[in-house]
Amino acid sequence: MEKYLIMLKFVVVVLISSSTSLFSQSLNDYRSTTDGDWDDPLTWQVYNGSSWVGATNYPGEVSGTNNVSIEGGNSVDLNTTIPNSINSLTVGDGIGGTDTLEVSNTSSLNTLLITIEDGGYATWTSNVTLFLPEGAAVIIIPSGSLDTSRPCSAAKRIQIGTIIYSTCNGGAGADYSFDDLNNAGGSLSVTPSSNSPICPSETLTLMANPSGTGSGSATISWTGTGPGSYSFSSSLENPTETGLSSGTYTYTATISDGSISNTNSIDVIVDTQPSTPISGGNQTVCRNASTFPTLTVTINAGETVDWYTNNIGGTLLLSSSTNYTPSSAGDYYAETRNTTTGCISATRTKITLSLKSCNVITNRRITYRVGATLDVPIGTLTNDLIINYFDDGQNGSGNSYQLQAQNNTAIGFNYQIWVQNVPYSSIPGLNLGNHTLKIKDNGDGTYNYLFTSITALGAYQNTIINGSGGAPSPLGIGIDCGCITFYKI
Repeated sequence: MEKYLIMLKFVVVVLISSSTSLFSQSLNDYRSTTDGDWDDPLTWQVYNGSSWVGATNYPGEVSGTNNVSIEGGNSVDLNTTIPNSINSLTVGDGIGGTDTLEVSNTSSLNTLLITIEDGGYATWTSNVTLFLPEGAAVIIIPSGSLDTSRPCSAAKRIQIGTIIYSTCNGGAGADYSFDDLNNAGGSLSVTPSSNSPICPSETLTLMANPSGTGSGSATISWTGTGPGSYSFSSSLENPTETGLSSGTYTYTATISDGSISNTNSIDVIVDTQPSTPISGGNQTVCRNASTFPTLTVTINAGETVDWYTNNIGGTLLLSSSTNYTPSSAGDYYAETRNTTTGCISATRTKITLSLKSCNVITNRRITYRVGATLDVPIGTLTNDLIINYFDDGQNGSGNSYQLQAQNNTAIGFNYQIWVQNVPYSSIPGLNLGNHTLKIKDNGDGTYNYLFTSITALGAYQNTIINGSGGAPSPLGIGIDCGCITFYKI
C-alpha cells in the first residue's frame, strides 16, 4: 500500500487550528470526566454557556451537540450508533496521560471531523467498523495515533460514506492502512486559511492546507460568495483575489482523490476603506516670510492622517496628524488611515502652499503691507475656470505658447489668470485677445503674469492666449505645473 507523508507545514496548521478548541468553550460542548460508555450521560459534562455542569444526555443523543472532547486521561467506549450529529470530536488534550476512544462494536458517528490530538489514542477492541459520513476527515496530530497493535486485522475498519477508507492492516480493499493514516497525518482533508482581515486595496491570499493520505496527488477546488452578486472559483491550491469591496466573504475548499473528498469553509473579512481627507483649503505666504501657514484636513472618528510629497508613493513627511506645517511652498498630499485596521484612503488630498509678492511701503514711522495693484490679482479665487491646454515650450522649443481656459459654469463673468514664478520676462508674438497683461519681476529670475479679461467669458466658452514661439518651461510640467490660478472679478 502506497504511503504519503504530509508536509510539515500542513501538520503545523492543522495542529494550531484543532488545538484552539481545547482552550475555549461554546454552548453545548461536551467533555469527558471519567472512564465510561459514550451513551452514558455520567461519562460527560456539558457547557451551558457559562460553566461546565453534569450532562443529562450523552453527546448526540439529542440534536444541538457542538464540539466533543475526550480528555483528562479518560477512556470512552463507543459501541453503538449515535442518532444525532455532532460538530466535531477531539481525542486528547495534550497535557499528559492517554485519552482514548475505544471502538468496541460496529458504530456510527455523525461528524465531519475527528481529531486525534497529542496524547490521543483510538483503538478497536473488536473486529468492527466505525462509520463516518461522506466528506468526513480523521486528522492525526503528531503524538496522537490509531492503534495498530496485534491483532491488526482487515476487519478493524474506518468507513467514510460508502468507501472502506482504512483498515488496520490495509486489507479488505481499503485505500489505506492505519499506519498510512498515522504517518500521513490522517485521512484526506483540507483546512483552508487566509491572510484576512485585509483592506480593499490589498490582495487576498487563500491557502488550502491539504493534508492526509493522498493529499500530494489530490485535486483542489475553491468556490466563494460575497456581497452583492460576487462569486469566485479556482482550481489553484493557494489562489489570490484582488479588488474586493468591504464586507464578509465565504470561501469553500474541496479536496478529492477520486474516491473520497473533504470540504471546509472559512469567512474572510475585508475592512472598510476610509474616505479621502477633506481639505481645509490651499494657503499662500509672502516671499521671504519667516513663518509658514499650517495645512489642515478633516477626517472621521477613528482615523488619522499621514502627509506625503507625492500623490502616489513619495516621502512620508508627517504621520498621525491632521495638521502639517511645511517649510517651503509646493504641493502636499494627505492620506487617511484607520487607526484600528490600518486601511488607507483610495486617494490622497492635494493641498498647495503658494508664494505671493507683498510690497512694503514705509512712510515715516508707519509701515503698510499692501498688495501691488499692478501685478497681483484683485478678484476672488475661483474654480469656475478650468485649464483646457497649457503649452509654453515644455513639449519642445518649437511649440508655440498657448494658454486655453474654459468657463465651467452656465453664467458669464470677468476673470483674471495668474501665472506665477515662470522663468521668462516676455512671450514672443503674444496675442492677448480679450485680455490685458501685467508682468511682475520677482527679482529672483522668475516673473508673474497677470492676464485680465476685458470682456466677460460666456457660459462654457473657451478663452485662448497665443504666442508665436516657444518659451522656457516654468516650474513643473504642463497643466500640472501648479503655477496657474484663476480669479473672478
